Amino acid sequence: MPERMLTESEGYRLLGSCGIPVPPHHLAASPGEARAAAGRIGYPVVMKVVSPEIVHKSDVGGVITGIESPEGVEEAFRTIMQNAASHAPEATVTGIIVERQMPPGLEVLVGGKTDPSFGKVITFGLGGKLVELLADVSIRVLPTTEDEIRTMVREIEGYRLIRGYRGEPPKDEEALVRLIAAMARAFVEDPRILEFDLNPVIVYEQGVSVVDARIIVGDAATGAAARLRVGVPPDIFYPESIAVIGASANPKKVGYSVLRNLLSFSGSVYPVNPSHDEFFGRKAYPSVLEIPGPVDWAVVAVPAHLVPGVMEECGKKGVRLAIIVTAGFRETGEDGAALEEAVVAIARRHGIRVVGPNCLGVMMPHMGINATFDPVSPRAGDVAFISQSGAIITTVVDWSLTEEFGFSTVISVGNQADLGFEHYLRFAEQDEMTRSITLYVEEIQDGRGFMQIVGDVARNKPVVAVKSGSSRKGKAAASSHTGSLAGSYDVYVAAFRQAGVIPVRSLRDAFNLAELLASEGYPQGKRAIAVTSAGGFAVLASDYAEAYGVDMVDLPDDVLRELNAFLPPFWNHANPMDILGDADAARFAALFDVLIRHQEFWDIAFVIAVPTTLVDPAHVANEIVRFSRNTEKMVVGCMLGGDSMRSGLRILRGCRIPNFEELEDAFKAVGSVLSVPKARGAGQRRPPRDDRCPGGEG
Repeated sequence: MPERMLTESEGYRLLGSCGIPVPPHHLAASPGEARAAAGRIGYPVVMKVVSPEIVHKSDVGGVITGIESPEGVEEAFRTIMQNAASHAPEATVTGIIVERQMPPGLEVLVGGKTDPSFGKVITFGLGGKLVELLADVSIRVLPTTEDEIRTMVREIEGYRLIRGYRGEPPKDEEALVRLIAAMARAFVEDPRILEFDLNPVIVYEQGVSVVDARIIVGDAATGAAARLRVGVPPDIFYPESIAVIGASANPKKVGYSVLRNLLSFSGSVYPVNPSHDEFFGRKAYPSVLEIPGPVDWAVVAVPAHLVPGVMEECGKKGVRLAIIVTAGFRETGEDGAALEEAVVAIARRHGIRVVGPNCLGVMMPHMGINATFDPVSPRAGDVAFISQSGAIITTVVDWSLTEEFGFSTVISVGNQADLGFEHYLRFAEQDEMTRSITLYVEEIQDGRGFMQIVGDVARNKPVVAVKSGSSRKGKAAASSHTGSLAGSYDVYVAAFRQAGVIPVRSLRDAFNLAELLASEGYPQGKRAIAVTSAGGFAVLASDYAEAYGVDMVDLPDDVLRELNAFLPPFWNHANPMDILGDADAARFAALFDVLIRHQEFWDIAFVIAVPTTLVDPAHVANEIVRFSRNTEKMVVGCMLGGDSMRSGLRILRGCRIPNFEELEDAFKAVGSVLSVPKARGAGQRRPPRDDRCPGGEG
């Protein structure tokens, strides 16, 4: 059926069938009928015009409130009809709805929309006229549980008004939860409902009532077809032989860069180009079919119109994975999309899995693989980076070298014609070299499938995500870049949190957090302690902890007694612990010993060291390493300063203990983890103790 908005009476009828409270009401066709209805309903009443063409009733004078008498009802009926005829002469008015004017209470909203990536989502927040100004809402992808809805209600800032604020009695939270749950069920189960806005919903000390409902119905959108749900054998990502199809001797060609980057691969590398006999001293082949041995991967760097023929040859050769770096497919329009579909059809017929097309390629630093045209190869590490932008990858890899940051794998997903985020996530989940995963996301094609898979993965390995397109211009750029409409940024962030993925705003924040989680795993709680030899940073630690939702716990009496036994009399006797500016490594070590013995009262430790003439950074770093290795809790290094701290930073880096050069960044990172309850409750904790520090002392 064509898309349309239900009239007020139709909307109330739908809500009533779901058990959702609405005001007593009646649709009247004449002043006399309205008068009789008001008598049955009871005064005061509200009267509203009912017309499918009039969306904003107040704008045309179609709403009159506070009507107290039969005469007032008849006068209001005539006034509303005259206003509608004057301001909306083309509109068909089906009547005037008369409804009881509900007493005032707390106004909230419950909304729903159909997102292009994630399907049906529900929104809750403070309602009424200030909804756009306050923007205090929470979002969930449906279906969801009643417990999750209760959490949703409690996470908005305005929850204090529901709980009872400044002497006001608490509102009926459970009735509100039941209303949201009932509407969520109806939204999921009825494919005709495309969108709705219940605003305001009035919450009382006992009970709730919807007093305005905007519900859009129509034919359910079919959406994009879900990606082929076929598992990818993990060993497909560990090749022994790679062909570069489109290898070139021209440094300006992509095929030249890819082949040159693969010269360090210990397996077999085969250049393919019918116009050359050799490249870089390696025999070249006119076709992949002429290569004498098996070929696991084919990196395809030929013009787009030649790719289908190349894929046919790869299929005959038995190639398992094709990395198509060539552009000119779906991202260019209808003709490119048709070409991409043809390539995928060939790949599926032959059982080839496809990375891309229109991608940078794949890097596997532990295997010496740089199957991209990025001239820089990253260090080996334990963070997998899966990105929808090749330019983001080249920038991040370049940055990572100066930061001594390493990767287990780097994958450019491109157009995701075949393999997508969910496949790469499954690979990273089982990859022994990967301890945490970072995503750069512009769009997700199958949002529900993604949530299911990334939720499974995040229970075993931490997943951090940066989503582009938070601004209007960003959304437009993302759509242009990927060749399809990106979903709402807020919905993506809500979906990430719901699945246990930790969303962050910046790439630097993402990699700071990924490195921390790769080393320390998820914290077991939010109780934190901080140790520093600088009083100013103790104060800042308290400020940042409060700002980012980190709980600075009180020190137990027995811990205080042990600390007082060796710390100078003038230490601050509190948490954060200021152990004074003359603290040396031995003082840090003695304090760490106390914390190791008393691990029951804390979950996270921030160790803040600053340059002084009395402290050897290397000695302090070694004590931080020892502290980390002897506890199952999260230890966060904060060695602050410049070149004078380098010796300590190298020790921490060698032992996989991340260091934050800005104290606020450390608390922001931990706060990001704590803001996602599913991440905090995940099964994965710290890496094995004997694998945490391949070097270092302690």
